[in-house]
Amino acid sequence: MTETPTGGWQGEGPEAHLQLTPEENRTAIARWQRAQAARGRLDSMMKTIQQGTAETHGSRLEGLEHSLKGLDSFRRKAATAADRGVSVEATGRKVEDLNRYTMSFPPETYTEGTKRAYEQLREHGYEPIPGKEQNLWEDPVYKGVNTSWQNAETQEKFELQFHTPDSFRIKSETHELYELARSGVFEEITEGNQEQADEYKAASDILQNEYYQDIDIPPGVEQLAERKVRATLDPGVRPHIIEEVRTMEAELKAENAAKAESARQEPGAEISPEVSEDLSELLRDDGPSPLDRLKPSAQQEPAPSALPAVELPQQNLGQAPKGPRL
Repeated sequence: MTETPTGGWQGEGPEAHLQLTPEENRTAIARWQRAQAARGRLDSMMKTIQQGTAETHGSRLEGLEHSLKGLDSFRRKAATAADRGVSVEATGRKVEDLNRYTMSFPPETYTEGTKRAYEQLREHGYEPIPGKEQNLWEDPVYKGVNTSWQNAETQEKFELQFHTPDSFRIKSETHELYELARSGVFEEITEGNQEQADEYKAASDILQNEYYQDIDIPPGVEQLAERKVRATLDPGVRPHIIEEVRTMEAELKAENAAKAESARQEPGAEISPEVSEDLSELLRDDGPSPLDRLKPSAQQEPAPSALPAVELPQQNLGQAPKGPRL
């Protein structure tokens, strides 16, 4: 990501179409700096809440080093919204995940631990933002409870996700599939054919679902927040498309791992083993982006389309999901 000579901002690679004018860029930076200023206070509060539930519920704060969203990541979000006619100022008012946290509990204490964390947050003057509490344990491609909170007095907002150790681990392991689906690379390799791009995205959903096949669903989790399902698995996705996306995922994982290892060897570098949302920005090089390298060559022969549909596993809340691996 680069700043333009006039003080604006422009994305790179597959995101080169994303732009902010100098005024929009200043607005984005100012909003991000307010989140940066709040980080210390919010980090301290979340540590206190975690310590208050550690002995009784086995809580942990995960990825605290990433509690502030990267500036370029926010610029990208603001520029994407601007393309849809939403002003950067409006995006700045609505955004809740510039400060973001993840708390995990073992499955057996997850429900009660989450409730206790709610109580402590309210004691600190925060309330859940209406419509921003999502119980996604029934979703096939993501498991957890996602919430956003706001202080009525200071108006500070932050995102808080509640996970088990396994659901947090899987969220990290499926990061590349999430990045592929949101990056626009599927639209590029299908040359703008939205129907075909959607099939690639559906394949990404199927592969994400594979990771969750043996996860334990915490007992009583239906008591937490509004239950929601964001994705529906498509049984009609052709197997060769699934395998193409699987290969893309493996190549992007290898690319990210190599960059992370290279960064760790630099003097003073402290890179989390988990691949963060902003890894491609923090560790980018001067060559083609990982997504550019994933595009199939023009000489590649298309795979046959008349292949059998994929049988998808069934999942029920309240028990560990079972079913065949794809």
